[in-house]
Amino acid sequence: MNYDIKLINNYEGKGRIELDRMEFLARHIKSIAKKALLLQLYGYSKVSMPKKLNKYLQMFLTQAAGIDDSTVLTVDADNFQNIPVQLDLFKEKQALNTITPMALVIKSFSVALSEEDDKNMIDEPLIDELLRFKKFFQTDTEKVLLSNRSTIPEIEFSKKEIDKMESLFKKIPQPQKTVVAGVVDEMKFTREQVILTTTDNKKIIVLVPKNLFQDLKEFFGQEIAITGIAHFKPGGQLSYVKMESFAESNEKLKAMFSKKPHRMSMQQQIALQLRQGKKANPIDDIFGKWPGNETDEEFEQMLKALRQ
Repeated sequence: MNYDIKLINNYEGKGRIELDRMEFLARHIKSIAKKALLLQLYGYSKVSMPKKLNKYLQMFLTQAAGIDDSTVLTVDADNFQNIPVQLDLFKEKQALNTITPMALVIKSFSVALSEEDDKNMIDEPLIDELLRFKKFFQTDTEKVLLSNRSTIPEIEFSKKEIDKMESLFKKIPQPQKTVVAGVVDEMKFTREQVILTTTDNKKIIVLVPKNLFQDLKEFFGQEIAITGIAHFKPGGQLSYVKMESFAESNEKLKAMFSKKPHRMSMQQQIALQLRQGKKANPIDDIFGKWPGNETDEEFEQMLKALRQ
């Protein structure tokens, strides 16, 4: 599928782009696509990309042209039709067939710059990557337009719009203490991360302290309970858990904690329900759900269960 990267008011001249600047553009477009894909795979964009997936991020420059005072770069990218894993984002096969790496880039910028889009489609490392794109602009009048010729909504932005993304960090809920239980399915040795799979088949990224990683290796493929600090996306969904301690799970802990923690406000939960085509939850259905409403004393009792 073809996409256009249009450099509006290009100071280098119509149809021109200096090679160093082209290298910056290619590197950061690819990095944004990679982080956006990882976010859909694992719920956190700062994990190692499996080597077998690298080929699905390939994008090819097919043409460069000059229009008015702009430079238009045409990029071709294949969809994820044959990717050997199921992405959390794609609920239907038909939707999977139409998404490409470049489409994820456009969506990431759109979510970051829009007031209405679901902010759970981005997380802190992806926001950082989007902010780095600011260095591409050489003047205040330059703009970038990303489109695939009206098949999906285009997005146009300048250095000024990227500056506004800084406000996204203020929307990220404060970290909170949590306990989660699940099976240790994957271990990323280079980044000291593990992927925990809960009973409802949700994947949780866990960052493990160096002094605990070697001990945790013995529990690969087993069910454990982890205490730590939950970190969230701007939309309120879980991003990752920073481990403080762990223990073998038991049935009581499994029933209580084998779900992803959420820290969404009532307004965020209602908005998410509406985007999914559901009715807004009544207040009684929204409040009172663990975690987030327990007292310190109640949480201490939860932690004691780990030692039983």
